[in-house]
Amino acid sequence: MRLLFRRLFFFGCFAAVFIAAARAHPLVWDAMEKHHAAQAGEQTAELDFVVKNTSDQPVEITRVLTSCHCTTAPAPRTPWLIAPGASDTLHVTVDLTSRRGGLNKTIYVGTSAGEQQLLVRVDIPPPPAARREMNLVVAQADRQAVLRGDCATCHVAPTVGRHGAALYGTACEICHTTDDRRATMVPDLAKPTVARDAAYWRRWIEEGRDGTLMPAFGRKHGGPLDDGQIDSLVAYVLATLPTEPVSQ
Repeated sequence: MRLLFRRLFFFGCFAAVFIAAARAHPLVWDAMEKHHAAQAGEQTAELDFVVKNTSDQPVEITRVLTSCHCTTAPAPRTPWLIAPGASDTLHVTVDLTSRRGGLNKTIYVGTSAGEQQLLVRVDIPPPPAARREMNLVVAQADRQAVLRGDCATCHVAPTVGRHGAALYGTACEICHTTDDRRATMVPDLAKPTVARDAAYWRRWIEEGRDGTLMPAFGRKHGGPLDDGQIDSLVAYVLATLPTEPVSQ
């Protein structure tokens, strides 16, 4: 009797799997979930879902609904009938205006063969001003962070192979410029508050300073500049910037 029950149990499991397979949806999408990494300033995310009718009978997509009004996915025609073996495309547009962070949007697809759901994930970068504020917060906790990760694109890559004036323009002016890009806590190098000689400049450039946003640019301290670059930078600033405090 126990053997009989065991055989019936396994037969039931096999039958359930067989029935589930037989009921597999005839509309097969190229992906049930798609991801879009938005670029700075991008106003919309555009994605295409390609569907194919794998059955030998026509299937009608009766309705397409989205989880939010900021997402649209209009049917290409009405009625939307997909012939056996045929493929078609559902175009999805997500409005990114005034949005940031991660968005998850669901597209509900009603068909003559049953319901389906598609998922769209969108990553939206913060606007430049917000991103800069975030970078400042990170730098206050770890001043060397400005030389790593996303920040390295602006603070490290442009310094490679440069010396003197060209190096000053890419390594120093980006933060210490006198225009409105300079943060209020970053000193204006054209307005010294103390006397500045070669030792002063070398120490600040090579080692940076704890308790400030100034990172160590010397390679021996984890920065990107070699000794030759630092020498050229010291020579340039001594020749072009004031060495004594500027009277008010």
